[in-house]
Amino acid sequence: MHVGTIKEIWRFPVKSMGGERISAANIDYAGFADDRTWAVRDDETNEIATARRIPKLMMLKARYLTEPTTGFGPVAASRVEIEFPDGRRVSSDDPYASAILSMYLGKRVTLIPRPAARDKAAYRLTQPMSPREIRYILGMSADDPDPDFSWFSLKVLTNLSKYTTPPGALYDVYPLHFITTAALDSMNAIYPEGNFCSQRYRPSFVIETNPELTGIVENSWRGRDLRIGDALIRCNHPTIRCSMPGTQQPGIHQDPNVPLTVMRHAGQHLGAYASPRNRAGIQLGDSVELVDQASTKLYVWFDDVGRRVKSQVVKAGNRIAQWQEQKRDPSSALKSPYPRGFRPFTLVKREQESSDIISLWFQDPERSELPRFVPGQHIVLAIPQLDGGLVYRPYTLSSPGHQLDSFRISVKREVGTVSGEPAVGRGSGWLHDQLAVGDRMAIKDPNGQFGAVPTDSRPLALISTGIGITPMLSILQSVAKENPERDVRLFHGIRDPQDFAFQGALEGLKQQLANFHLQLYVTGQGGEPPVGSHAGRMTPERVCAALPDVDKYDVLICGKPAFSKAFHDGLLACGIAAERLHFESFGASLGVDDGDQTAYRIHFSQSEQTVNWNPAQESLLSFAEEQGIDANSGCRYGACQACECTLLSGEVRYPDDVQPPGGKNKILLCSARPKSDLTLAL
Repeated sequence: MHVGTIKEIWRFPVKSMGGERISAANIDYAGFADDRTWAVRDDETNEIATARRIPKLMMLKARYLTEPTTGFGPVAASRVEIEFPDGRRVSSDDPYASAILSMYLGKRVTLIPRPAARDKAAYRLTQPMSPREIRYILGMSADDPDPDFSWFSLKVLTNLSKYTTPPGALYDVYPLHFITTAALDSMNAIYPEGNFCSQRYRPSFVIETNPELTGIVENSWRGRDLRIGDALIRCNHPTIRCSMPGTQQPGIHQDPNVPLTVMRHAGQHLGAYASPRNRAGIQLGDSVELVDQASTKLYVWFDDVGRRVKSQVVKAGNRIAQWQEQKRDPSSALKSPYPRGFRPFTLVKREQESSDIISLWFQDPERSELPRFVPGQHIVLAIPQLDGGLVYRPYTLSSPGHQLDSFRISVKREVGTVSGEPAVGRGSGWLHDQLAVGDRMAIKDPNGQFGAVPTDSRPLALISTGIGITPMLSILQSVAKENPERDVRLFHGIRDPQDFAFQGALEGLKQQLANFHLQLYVTGQGGEPPVGSHAGRMTPERVCAALPDVDKYDVLICGKPAFSKAFHDGLLACGIAAERLHFESFGASLGVDDGDQTAYRIHFSQSEQTVNWNPAQESLLSFAEEQGIDANSGCRYGACQACECTLLSGEVRYPDDVQPPGGKNKILLCSARPKSDLTLAL
């Protein structure tokens, strides 16, 4: 029976990222041979990452620069290019590819070629998903009926219980997945605003069905074969839909009603899973035939018996997973000597850079090679206090991104006043006065959205003041290794010559960078100013006048919040496009005491934890980290807004100098403290 023709064929070079349309595909028993030959690995769990776990993967697109070899053997020879929402592209052979992905995703990941089938450890789940997690991923409420997985084969059920994907392949359930135009048309008729299109569902191929076929016709093809050209493909069963098609994708708006519509009107099924029955090829325009079956009665009887058996297997598996979840102790992170996500590092060197700046070098005794980072990013230190607690401080890395044996930070002793009395910063003071070579500290691997990719070629303008020089030093050192011909201009402001940290390093970089220009501005009158420096305050107007073509440059700004904002606004006024401006702020945190010692109840909805607020903590961010809950963060002073979070209920307060975010029910975790019981979307 002729049911339609092949309208679209898709391949997805990197798992969970958008792919590319092609005109033909070679089919092996494990699916398209050139499909999903790369993946992203979550370095914290050591699992292959999926968009269900990291939704931001859905906003990335991938295409092949070099075609992979035929079949399911080694794929390292292939090259892919990943495109980010802002149009930036990075290739898989860029040494900073994983670091750039980590920066975008907000967690440490590694881009990896598809592991060999024999490497089962690379595919293994650290812990099976519990029924609660499955319901969350499928977008189901507690009142919805349990999803029916008994249609899956025992082999599939076994793989789902043990592996993120079947070893040797990177598809989720079955090798192929298709959808029909009849199914998409039926959903669009029910909910036209949903834009039900193939890109939402990322099928292997789309069948343009005959006009007389309406509704979700593939539901009736379960267990039947489709003949497409020379290929024979078994339609296994309808695809169970999760909540991911409702998320934002390139060119597709976010709409949570999309998965709800499928759940309510299509029984949570749209499209179908399929398995190849032979090795063959398909191409656009191929006729699709539904193969006749002599008799389905015996098949249906065996299938029904099998479903009953598998239903009991699924229920037993769910009970085991539920029992394992109940055994998990949510406070286990607290029993560890280090907060979740932090590792023990040893201080191996310290050096005085100026009158109030020291550099510190840390090594991980368990790792000979540290993760590469995008220069400009920071690490977070869990710094001990006299009361036995910890304060969390971000410090920008001053070492280059390619230095993999140690992390270097440069710390200024921050001095201010608390209640009218002089006080030293709780973090910087301890590092300056207490930390000695050989001591251990808990450190979180590099993070943050501020940075410059050394392998890019676009000219850079770096603008800093005071200790804001640290990310610029990291950027310059990294560019000197990766792209020494790049046009880089550093504009730096200091008060007095004795405040000029890293002067020797910058002089050395002039010899390594062919197109490096330094403009130093000195506002103070004391001491002999460095040769070639400019007297007076650095201003946006002076910087713009010094740039030969302002439209050519990516501009990075680092300083105290008032400085960063003034330069951001001033450079905008000078005509530099907003998308070319990137800024980071820093400041001293001398302690917080808002007088409220109430132990409010804080509920983390996604983590399903409810704990009492600790008034000794400086912010909701440090409190969340204390509970072992992952939260994005950047400057930690309320400037970059990387820690923005949805407040589901309750009220928070901010310091006077912090501007709350403008979004509805959004808060900045790094600066907010509770005024009442809270529910946070974490």
